Amino acid sequence: MLLAISPSTPGIPASDLVDLCVAAEDLGYRAAWVAEVAGPEAFSLLGAVASRTKTLDLGVAVLPAMTRSPALLAMAAGTVSQLLGGRDFSLGIGSSSQTIVEHWHGARFVPPLARVREAVEATRALLGGERGYDGEHVSVDRFRLASRPMGRVRLFVGALGPRMLRLAGAVGDGVCLNLMPPEAVPRQLAEVRRGAEAAGRELPEHFRVMARFHIVLTDDVESGRDLIRGAFGPYFAQPVYNRFLRWLGHEPAAAGISEAFAAGDRDAVAAAFTDAIVDGVSLVGGPAEVGSRLNEYAAAGVDIGALNLIGDLETVREGLRALAPR
Repeated sequence: MLLAISPSTPGIPASDLVDLCVAAEDLGYRAAWVAEVAGPEAFSLLGAVASRTKTLDLGVAVLPAMTRSPALLAMAAGTVSQLLGGRDFSLGIGSSSQTIVEHWHGARFVPPLARVREAVEATRALLGGERGYDGEHVSVDRFRLASRPMGRVRLFVGALGPRMLRLAGAVGDGVCLNLMPPEAVPRQLAEVRRGAEAAGRELPEHFRVMARFHIVLTDDVESGRDLIRGAFGPYFAQPVYNRFLRWLGHEPAAAGISEAFAAGDRDAVAAAFTDAIVDGVSLVGGPAEVGSRLNEYAAAGVDIGALNLIGDLETVREGLRALAPR
């Protein structure tokens, strides 16, 4: 499994995140995959990283399909590709959540599956030099991309559950996974293959499976678990992640998290987020334990692992050194 850095830690300034990517390159990491939630903004950070590094491939895992037009996605991807000077750029597109799309961005949370499909298809068409796209939810007309890519731009689909996983198999150059235990990966990849078969497509040789891994390096496992509960408990209250938790077989916990979140009881959300779930969807422990878990994910079929180290700046620096590719 190729190891990458995920330079998206909340609270760490963008300039320091760029420095972390430079340090990661020196340590032997092969790529940097940023995430976008409430900041940093993905393409601004990627442009800075591209300008400061020499060998890292770059990616995004993932951007909401509904908050940028395909024309803007194509312009941004072409610009980053030019700054990379021929290195690979991977753009992950997903559905995000109703809260982020409607409440944060004031956009319409139209049918997610169709919207992601059309965003991928339209962005690919514009990157390839086409001037328009006519879909049910996406329409582009008389557009010509001026910032054409210099290297490969691959379009990934961010997916959790069966329908979006099948869409990744139907239209993606890869799939972006998140917050899943290693034993779920073969089930997820089976859905990807079903999607490809239903579309009459063989997965291309370049198709890649990437995942972001949320890591707390610590000898105090209980405190590390509490960090994960605080960071990701609200995620699993959102409908898409709550359904995913049920799909993983955690029906009672999913119901408890949803009910507690609706009641505004964050302590009850944390209580419903059991140790078993925390240990399944994150990596908490010392370098040896985390390294062993990463090997499990590689054996399960993940090609690219982007390490999201949780902590302050020095903690992240030390973690990158401790987990650096050997």
